[in-house]
Amino acid sequence: MHTPIQPVICQYSAWGSKQQRFRNCKLAAKLTPELQAQIQQLDQRRIQTENEADEQKSLTEARRQQILGQFLEKRAQLLAPILEAGEVLCGHHQKEAAAAQAKLDEIAKAKEAGTYQDPDEIRAQKEQPVDPKDIPSEFLLAVERVFSAEPSWLVREILEDCTGPEDWKMGRGRSVDEDLDRSEESEESSEQKRFPCHRSYETLFSTAGTKKKRHLAQESQLIETMSTRGLLTPVLSDFAVPSSTVNSYVEPTATPEQRKVFVEFGAGTGGLSRHLQLALETMVVPSIPSSSDISTPVDTSSMEPFNFVLLDRQKFRSRNQVDYMIRTQPHPVKPRVMRITKDVRDLTLPDLQFIHETEPGVARPETEEGAVMEPHLSSTETPTHYICISKHFCGIATDLAMGWLQQQKKTQDRDTFSLCFATCCHGVCEPTALVSKPYLQELFNTAGQTKKRKRTDQDPSDDVEDEGALASTDQATVSTAKHVTLEQVDAWIPWIIKLAGWATLGREEESCGLVSRPGKDAGSTLEEEMPRDRRRVLGKRCKKLLDMSRAIYLVRECGFKQAKAVEYTVESVESGAIIGSM
Repeated sequence: MHTPIQPVICQYSAWGSKQQRFRNCKLAAKLTPELQAQIQQLDQRRIQTENEADEQKSLTEARRQQILGQFLEKRAQLLAPILEAGEVLCGHHQKEAAAAQAKLDEIAKAKEAGTYQDPDEIRAQKEQPVDPKDIPSEFLLAVERVFSAEPSWLVREILEDCTGPEDWKMGRGRSVDEDLDRSEESEESSEQKRFPCHRSYETLFSTAGTKKKRHLAQESQLIETMSTRGLLTPVLSDFAVPSSTVNSYVEPTATPEQRKVFVEFGAGTGGLSRHLQLALETMVVPSIPSSSDISTPVDTSSMEPFNFVLLDRQKFRSRNQVDYMIRTQPHPVKPRVMRITKDVRDLTLPDLQFIHETEPGVARPETEEGAVMEPHLSSTETPTHYICISKHFCGIATDLAMGWLQQQKKTQDRDTFSLCFATCCHGVCEPTALVSKPYLQELFNTAGQTKKRKRTDQDPSDDVEDEGALASTDQATVSTAKHVTLEQVDAWIPWIIKLAGWATLGREEESCGLVSRPGKDAGSTLEEEMPRDRRRVLGKRCKKLLDMSRAIYLVRECGFKQAKAVEYTVESVESGAIIGSM
């Protein structure tokens, strides 16, 4: 019997701060085919030597260990070059090493081109406290003109709840001058009426804890926003469920022949998709007759299942558990679920089309980042309506996803899209990645215009109201605002991004007992220059400027019939969302 040989182990190790020791990878290393062939030849020679010694009756235990030691020594000589280079790695750590090397190569190219920016310097600039004296006065005046007492025609097209002057000045909700003696009960009641949860919320999560319920309430309010604005109507129409769409909203133009697919961007563990599935079931299942109500049992096999694509660039521990719960829910039928581990930058439409090849209720292997696969022809030709959703889609990711939608509009017209992104972290956006820069300029330049007008050929002085103004850009307009150039917008965008972080400041009456934070609210000078409430309002306005310009981008560049920048919750300071449909 030959001595078993241990495989070559991955040499990756990392210091564990909790364990206070190095944690070594215990997986087998992934070697090149040539090196594996050489090691296999050495192993065959070892076995042959043991067999010859056994035939000669000279194979003692000491001789066996000697032969084994010679084999291990020769194997170590073969592995020495790649061991010194740190290349004896398992498949997982090889991918990590390749990604790290690719990043280093990009940095080297950027340094050669003179375009490299040190992330530490960028982070230091973002974290540097803002002195109100440094904020350009022209920028502050331009923001004030946009958020005047009477919103412009462009703002009214893309923003909700801007009819109240004080609400509008805030960039969101209540005024800083409101009565602070109002009872908490009445305030909470009014906010619940303004941002109601979906009707399934209390039934589904009545036993959830307080902290968990806060996040579930945000998801439920986002689902209710989607429902009242018609994004769920195409899905519910497959089950003959009446729509609860508000009449002022245009329902997505999804045909019955199109398969409806939910795509959750930045899905994480998939919690929003799971919540959405449960909410849809509460609307769909009651509309299906039970076997006790009719003589012939209902055949659910012909029903179209819900379809979910979960997209994230990272893997999460509990993803398999949530995916399993979504996939195995049989009411009314088991849905199709597919997870994609990929960056939005690398996403392609064929990646999503694999959902058509996924069996309902059956786990599909994850599409790994960098994998090159092509769907079947039948999948690419299946007309689809994609409903893109996300809760707290961070910073630059929103712009990348909208840029991806714009590319789909250019390359194909068979599939249609709807969108509901709850945006957040505007303060980490990148000026170079912002897709809606021209529409920020338009927001500044249309300030003060209460109506979009166009001049007739018969009489240039005769102005008539221009319907469909948001989708058009070529009519002559009369502006009462000072013209803002694109160069000024380029200079102001870093300020918009930086000041957006002020939106998370608490109210003065709420934070009077808190410890001051250096650079943010410490010191009397900062409070004297710009009080906390004014800074918070300015931060909310900067957030709203970014979301409104993104909504215009969806209409002008992505082929959407309408897009709105809305508020959907009071459970979080990140309370804005962008919602639209083709």
